[in-house]
Amino acid sequence: MSKELEIGKRYTWEEVAEAYPSKWVRMSDCNLTVGAGIIDGILVGVYTDKESTKVELKMRHERSKDKLRRTTIGFGVGVIECLNARMEVKDEP
Repeated sequence: MSKELEIGKRYTWEEVAEAYPSKWVRMSDCNLTVGAGIIDGILVGVYTDKESTKVELKMRHERSKDKLRRTTIGFGVGVIECLNARMEVKDEP
């Protein structure tokens, strides 16, 4: 973590992502890109992966319009060179 940011202040997404890599952040009053990415917003909280589910449930219960996003996404994906490879995503019950 390079620098702690103050809760309740407005920051750009870049500032938040740099300060809290691999963390979940809750932001309110966000300005969004066309694809719903965060341009800037008011920092409400910073959470670990373990805490994020509880925070998301709390936000749903509150009917909050805040955004909860992970600052960095690690996929842990390797690339194998092969002919006619196919990747699928399935929704398992």
